[in-house]
Amino acid sequence: MFDESFTTVESTTWTAPAGVTSVEYLVVAGGGGGSGNRGGGGGAGGYRTDASFAVTAQTYAITVGAGGTGGDYDSPQLGTSGADSVFSTITSTGGGQGGTTAPGEKIGGTGGSGGGGAAPNQGGNG
Repeated sequence: MFDESFTTVESTTWTAPAGVTSVEYLVVAGGGGGSGNRGGGGGAGGYRTDASFAVTAQTYAITVGAGGTGGDYDSPQLGTSGADSVFSTITSTGGGQGGTTAPGEKIGGTGGSGGGGAAPNQGGNG
């Protein structure tokens, strides 16, 4: 059995070894950052998985998405959304940033899992 993982935030490639015709994958995107000062929490990064994805002897693109940054504790600063992760044609969407009460009362961001809301605002869509 051949086992390989990519966990460092980066863009790289993977070449299918000779004789390998399918792979099992789990692609997890970066989670969203929570927002500051009574803000909502960031959403989880989306994931996609398959137990039998067909491959041929070629090179495949891989991107490991970073998690979003959180807002400052003492300010209403928004967090940022997580980055997408990719294997070949498979993309998992990064988590949405958390909502905040000010400025402009922003709702949670959309993403793999929507960011949490901050009263009186709703959370984001997943």
